[in-house]
Amino acid sequence: MQYRRFGKTEMMLSQLSLGCMQFTGESPEETAIETVEHAVACGVNHIETARGYGNSEERVGKALKRIFARIPREDLYITTKIGPSSQVDDFKRNFELSMSLLGLDYLDNLDFHGPGSLEQVMPAMRDDGCLGYVRKLQAEGVVRHFGFSTHGYPSGVMDLVNTGEFASINLHYYYFYQGQREVVQRARELDMGVFIISPNNQGGRLHSPTDELREATAPLHPMAFNHRWLLNQDEVHTLSFGPKNPEQVDGNIAEADYDGTGPAREEFDRVLARVEACYRAVLPGTFCTTCNKCLPCPANIDIPGLLNLRNMDSAFAMSDYARGRYSKVGSGGAWVKGVKGDQCTKCGDCLPRCPENLDIPELLWQAHQSLETGEIGRPIWDHEGDLLKNDLENR
Repeated sequence: MQYRRFGKTEMMLSQLSLGCMQFTGESPEETAIETVEHAVACGVNHIETARGYGNSEERVGKALKRIFARIPREDLYITTKIGPSSQVDDFKRNFELSMSLLGLDYLDNLDFHGPGSLEQVMPAMRDDGCLGYVRKLQAEGVVRHFGFSTHGYPSGVMDLVNTGEFASINLHYYYFYQGQREVVQRARELDMGVFIISPNNQGGRLHSPTDELREATAPLHPMAFNHRWLLNQDEVHTLSFGPKNPEQVDGNIAEADYDGTGPAREEFDRVLARVEACYRAVLPGTFCTTCNKCLPCPANIDIPGLLNLRNMDSAFAMSDYARGRYSKVGSGGAWVKGVKGDQCTKCGDCLPRCPENLDIPELLWQAHQSLETGEIGRPIWDHEGDLLKNDLENR
């Protein structure tokens, strides 16, 4: 296992971290405990859970009790996440409950769970709010480091990063969605730890890839391709994986020893060239690079997010993933932002900002028809920009 300095925290984390969201619900408790034990035996030294993950903290705590009977407490780094509240007493109660369930007297890393923008969490950022309470815990040595996790738009996430209040960030950033690249680069400038959330699942359901994607990344498994793409970047420090059982640990840590050099790097570079050639061949003149310059959208459409789903669906037949994600757009869930592509008003606000000169309203319509119905629609607009009718063509 390779280990990386987690920014200014100075923690040396395994470059693959155990995410424990899968340990919730009615799955066998003993399986969860054995999964944590096996991951640690394989060299994973960072375990991440959350107060909002049901009974995950309780199960992690039971696993830690067994593990710490064999190894020193300081050999592992534990993160839990708690949603910032406008009521600091609620945050205090959740923190105390988390510590009790985990069985810890100090926490290596505490994260605000899920803020998407500074405006959203401003009440928690006061000295008499959650932030002030966290600083008190840090002064007492009960919390060693403090960061945040997010599913937000890049602009909102950047505002949080630029407060300078956080030592680390957990975020979505993958080969198949590079929209947070400027946030990651800014985090490096501030020497923040960078932890990538769910690169296997939310990065494209890569654990169950399509035949087209397998062919493009061969001889690498798509998970290995994505892991290497991330680990080739010095500003990325650790990637989460979320196994349900000990057997899934082994498949997820295949890249544990990857160091970005030698034949393994040469192999990755050859695969990367082939994957990008596939995009160029299938999407000439319509490939969205997710640069985010089109944002913000007046209609609250996550333009790069939706066009990225179109990219994946078109080039690698990742329809199950893309349509599954698209079906959640507009639901208000934390993991999917904005509204669907058919809400585009063709206002033209985004067009002069697109460096690729894409016809964004047309592509949003195509993405909507493809991901919503399996058909490509070509919109017909009137002179005022109102949609007159759908001229549908079979895909």
